[in-house]
Amino acid sequence: MGRVLLCVGKYADKPYFLERLYVNVYSAEELCYCLMQNAFLIGKEIVDERLAEWLETECGQIELAAGLREMMKAGCGAAGFAGKILDDIGYGSREEIEKAKRELEKEADLSIHEKRMVKADYLVENRKYMSAIKCYDSVLAELPDGERALRGRALHNRGVAYAGLYRFRDAADSFRQAYEWGKREESYISFLAANRMFMEEREYVNFIALQPRGYEQTFKVEKRMEDAAGEFEGTEESRMLFTLKVCKEEDNSVSYYEEVERITDDLKEQYRQMAERCGYYI
Repeated sequence: MGRVLLCVGKYADKPYFLERLYVNVYSAEELCYCLMQNAFLIGKEIVDERLAEWLETECGQIELAAGLREMMKAGCGAAGFAGKILDDIGYGSREEIEKAKRELEKEADLSIHEKRMVKADYLVENRKYMSAIKCYDSVLAELPDGERALRGRALHNRGVAYAGLYRFRDAADSFRQAYEWGKREESYISFLAANRMFMEEREYVNFIALQPRGYEQTFKVEKRMEDAAGEFEGTEESRMLFTLKVCKEEDNSVSYYEEVERITDDLKEQYRQMAERCGYYI
């Protein structure tokens, strides 16, 4: 069970709608939670008299509302405005509040598309690949054609997310599009590497022969494959596979199949947890 948080105001009869997050909040604490969890999406729209009015009339935060109005008169930015709310309400630990305020300051000048990219990249880093893909798709659907560099980066990072799900064909397609838009060498190398992962060796050789830059870049792909294999040798997964190999070679079928079942169950549980986090239940 999580820690109990003391509410400093009252539960609102009428919610406040946060447009960029597309969510209603019913208390000052809910507002703070949304600000802290989505600091990378908060922009100048948060600086609004309607929010000060709502905090005063619906949540009983009279002093906070007055302070926010003074800040608006002085021309404060989104980071300072939201930071004032977090400080006064005191939702979360001091460390959590300061972290959120740093994020608000860092992202204050980014466009909404760039902020969504930050969110999607965060999801990839935390292995929430399906949620990240949805986020990248949303960015790509709304980006103007003139944003070539950002479109290329979104496509490339979507490829990384697909690769995290072992969907290498989809990853290859994203990397190909990323290279077409951004012309970054890393996208091209990743395009070759993704194809290397799902193609049979002969098919891959024929594929490389048809690529205008394939012969030159394929050596970099093979070097990365060798480096990855070397890093894998020292992992728990590598030791696990070695144990399976020994059991099979020694014809110890009982231990072999017991270990296979255990590994399979672990992988199923990992996938189930990931699917639940992404909104899908298998």
